[in-house]
Amino acid sequence: MTHNNQQKPVAGEPGVPALHRNPRKGECQACGLPLQNARRKYCSRACREKLVYKLDVATNLLRAIHTRYATFSFTGRTLALNVVVWGASEVYSFFWEREAGAKPADDLARLTEELGREWWRKQNQSNSRHQAAWHVLGMAKTRLVPLGQVRPVSVYSPRVPSRYLTVLKLSSDDLFSENPGVAIKSAFRRQAHNHHPDKNGDARMFRELHQAYMELLAWARDPLVRNRQGLPQKWCYNGRRWVPPMVP
Repeated sequence: MTHNNQQKPVAGEPGVPALHRNPRKGECQACGLPLQNARRKYCSRACREKLVYKLDVATNLLRAIHTRYATFSFTGRTLALNVVVWGASEVYSFFWEREAGAKPADDLARLTEELGREWWRKQNQSNSRHQAAWHVLGMAKTRLVPLGQVRPVSVYSPRVPSRYLTVLKLSSDDLFSENPGVAIKSAFRRQAHNHHPDKNGDARMFRELHQAYMELLAWARDPLVRNRQGLPQKWCYNGRRWVPPMVP
């Protein structure tokens, strides 16, 4: 792959690591810069929206090469686009050398533009979209990334307001335990002992505890869960759209 008449390295050549470290908690998920507020995921709304837009544009290329799953990640030196196509279990890895001072979104745009030009060149030459797709895939490296690092996973969480869990000092794991009703009742007893009005506790806090207790017991009798697909610390394409990284 070339850009501005300079050869861009690909995986397996000097200067391009096969493994990428993705942004972690405390780093912007769109550019990797440190965050002043560790509770945030992005350094700015504009930074996030720019990357989301470039990923959406890249979706056109992914569909042209019959992509089922894909991931996007980056380091300070390179970025990687890993692709799994329909009917195959092999991972095709495209690497691109980053430009100094550029955002990952800009480097992604350059990679997809280069691959897109190659797709159109082959399609015009062969008059075959199928041949164009395999021509682009032939530019990738294989056998570097296992399928499990590209295929999205499902993460289930209880569909209840998080404040109820906070009030009773419970976690999602407690609700998915073998007997969530017991966990809820035990948590309520512990907190009620500290906040009961008869023991000089705060009456408002006790009412909140009781409301959380009743709502969570109702959930335990008829559980509703939220299913989110994605991958930890990676932008993931699930065959329909891109989803942001799952940050622990």
